[in-house]
Amino acid sequence: MYFQDPSPVGRFPGVRPGRACRRWGRILSCGVVLLLFSGCDRGDREVVVSGQRDLVLWDRAYPGNIKDRAPEEWRRVPWTQMRYYNYRFGAKEDGEVWLSVIPIRTRVPDATPTAIERDDAVLQNVNRWYNQFRMPEITELDELKQEPMLDVTGYVVEAEGVYHAGMGAEPREDSKMLAVAIPYSTIIVTVKMVGSPAEVEAQRDNFLGYCQSLVFFNDAPAKEGDRYPKPEKE
Repeated sequence: MYFQDPSPVGRFPGVRPGRACRRWGRILSCGVVLLLFSGCDRGDREVVVSGQRDLVLWDRAYPGNIKDRAPEEWRRVPWTQMRYYNYRFGAKEDGEVWLSVIPIRTRVPDATPTAIERDDAVLQNVNRWYNQFRMPEITELDELKQEPMLDVTGYVVEAEGVYHAGMGAEPREDSKMLAVAIPYSTIIVTVKMVGSPAEVEAQRDNFLGYCQSLVFFNDAPAKEGDRYPKPEKE
């Protein structure tokens, strides 16, 4: 009696079941890999997000109890112990803007600074900035331009030349500085911008607008006890 073998091995002696399975396995694996890579192509798709989100801790925490509003072209970078807010700007992002808070020292411990002590503290900071550009010191605040900031008077300082930042930093040639010192009760809020003369000048309006946008956010202190009193009326 004659029986026909249905197995492909009889018709195709060069094919073995194990080798065929391995070959099809490699083909399927290559197909899966190609499919995955094709799915990684983002193409020209756009994603539009609408709606609102709940506020998070980052939205409510303001360093030093101060809330700011920075221009969109400034890039915010991590703050440091001395820089409550810290930004970069310019084509190479080598321009800097930062905000600091300095306590005013008084002759009587824990006393409210007098008007003279506040003026002296502002002069010390202004002359320190001038010294960084090797400029002569001033003796009267009336020599400076004044702008309303934080509901008090802010003093605007400008300098240009070689910037000696100190702290081991190399001097920066062809630099310009815009800065403000705002004496507020027991502290001085300072905002300082340093960069190339052209880029700093281009940011002048943004800088002054930023300084005038500052507010104290008394309902959300950065930490317990970090609350600054309102300035006394003189």
